[in-house]
Amino acid sequence: MSDKCALNDLDGNTVQEKFAALGIEPGASIDILELQRLSRCYDVRSVVYFEEEMAKKGDLEGDDLEYAGVPESERPFISVEAFLTFAREFDPYSFDLRLQELPIMIEIVMVGEIRGRPYFTGVMPFLDELENFEEPEISG
Repeated sequence: MSDKCALNDLDGNTVQEKFAALGIEPGASIDILELQRLSRCYDVRSVVYFEEEMAKKGDLEGDDLEYAGVPESERPFISVEAFLTFAREFDPYSFDLRLQELPIMIEIVMVGEIRGRPYFTGVMPFLDELENFEEPEISG
């Protein structure tokens, strides 16, 4: 069984309608791991912003141009895949445990298409909203 899915097979005539069929639409709050799964499955670009104002202006293409020479890890936005990879490398043992207990919920801000490639963007919760995202208790 393949992990790939076809966006064209979803209901809807536009990218927005097809994403909506997956529950990805502005205002929705979705677990970051589900966003990773969907972006892999449907081969779409998924991006999270760390700054709400920047996310809500909705100009991913312009942001890509503005930050073209900046490493992805130093931008105010990052792909879901890169964020999770970095977080797992930084904290290989407990990051996934914490995600099970306290999922990171991403608010979807924009869905669209850039040069034929579908994408969605979301905003990362503020750090104060993640205050309970600390070391999990390990029973043993």
